[in-house]
Amino acid sequence: MAEIVQSLFGITPESYQRAQQDRMDAQALQYAKLDPFQQANYAIGRGASGLAGAIGGALGGQDPELQRITMRQQIAGQINPNDPASIEKGIVALQQGGDAQGAFMLQSEYRKMMESGALIGQRQAAEKASLAQASKVDLGVAQETKLRDELAKLPPGSTEADIRGVLVKYGDPDKVLAALTSAATRAEDRDLKERLAKEASEAKIEAAKVAADAKIEAARLAGATAKEIAQLRIDSARDLKQLAVMLKGPARLAPALQKEEDKELDLVDSLTARSKALQPAIESLTPDPITKKSPIELGPVNNLRYLAQNAAGNSTPESRAYAQLQRSVQEATNLKTDAAKGVQTDRDVLRFANELIAAFGKNDTKTTLDALSNFVASTDKARVNAQKRIDSRRKSQGVEAYYGTSQNPIKLD
Repeated sequence: MAEIVQSLFGITPESYQRAQQDRMDAQALQYAKLDPFQQANYAIGRGASGLAGAIGGALGGQDPELQRITMRQQIAGQINPNDPASIEKGIVALQQGGDAQGAFMLQSEYRKMMESGALIGQRQAAEKASLAQASKVDLGVAQETKLRDELAKLPPGSTEADIRGVLVKYGDPDKVLAALTSAATRAEDRDLKERLAKEASEAKIEAAKVAADAKIEAARLAGATAKEIAQLRIDSARDLKQLAVMLKGPARLAPALQKEEDKELDLVDSLTARSKALQPAIESLTPDPITKKSPIELGPVNNLRYLAQNAAGNSTPESRAYAQLQRSVQEATNLKTDAAKGVQTDRDVLRFANELIAAFGKNDTKTTLDALSNFVASTDKARVNAQKRIDSRRKSQGVEAYYGTSQNPIKLD
């Protein structure tokens, strides 16, 4: 960067003038080789050109290229290559001076410097973490390999407990804990619903028994014959049996269907977490209703400033919000990568993920906000669709809905 600023783009006024002089010398040498007639014609043209140059010089004119190079050198002399703010002022000065190409070149070098600095900081942090976690990483790689092998060996129709047993044995501790916690919560929820349903059924049957006994006793007191009372008892027993059959219903999904439901439940958890994680990025791009300005404004210079602040450990609310936005774009990139590998991905979610990546690359705040909002909306829609599939599967099997009912349907949050 220092070399770029020192001679801003490698051309000085002196070197430019030497190049011009060399060109004139070459023309003179070529002129010497012409015949007299050609020399006469050349002299006439050269004289007109010289006259124009003399008039231009007398009126204070200057070679535009030499003027541009001189301006670059003057601006370069005012730039501190170690001060990002100084370099940003240089970019603005070149733009105001009409040298868009020079501003672009300096900005490109500045971006490379900032990215290099960020990468160096990341690499140093990664090296420290790597030294401290080397053995753990090696173990993690070995565990992941064993995990895949063990999962591949599981026979068709393996239960959720079989899969969790392999996860506990070889999986990443944090992921295993999250999976077990989520699975345990769902299992507890299912058990609670089943227990409440069972208690409600038993209460209804008990109430029906009390009502039947009361009816028989009333008939006896009213003078019913033994035959009539016996028939009432037969009718009561039949009604209670039918009620028990009606209330029982299937307590659980079949193992294969339960396995499919567990996958859908994991998907719902993942989509819910993604939607929540993207909300801060949306807030950072949403304009304030009073000032009409958003917390962060995207642009080449602003983006570089955010990167530099985070890399130097001098983060601000704005630079941290920018980092959050970068993570959102990375989430979209990961979805594209997963889809390319054959991982099933909702089409709308993937489409808006591509839209977000493209919008972020244009450094346009409004366009990026719109794309990010669409990405979140498609994620929420995919979550609701997964919840509806879960309840639809349960309904087809006569099992109580997990999320909604006909009176309380599933809706977007």
